[in-house]
Amino acid sequence: MLDTPDAVARALITYTDWWQPTTASILQVGRRQLGERDGLHPGLLGSLDLRAELCRRMQRVEDRDRHLLYLWYVRQETVEDIARALRISRRQCFRRRAAAIRTVVDDGAPEQRAS
Repeated sequence: MLDTPDAVARALITYTDWWQPTTASILQVGRRQLGERDGLHPGLLGSLDLRAELCRRMQRVEDRDRHLLYLWYVRQETVEDIARALRISRRQCFRRRAAAIRTVVDDGAPEQRAS
């Protein structure tokens, strides 16, 4: 599920696809598509396991690095803006991002989950 850095990046990028952070709503408001009766966006229920696993694994990432991943993937800010916000160099942004994603991937490895 989240066994590669690319899978983790995709999960982070698509995290807000079905959830609206400004309203904290998962319900669609406004014009509905044909076949949608309950107001839930199609795909939400199918992604709940992935989202829950991502949240569980993100708890192992340090707060500062979690914030970096949020700015990088969810807010999709530039590296310069992220570096300025976190008061680190651009190079450190890349290093910390790679280490944080590695933590998320490694947290799902079989030997980690057995303990």
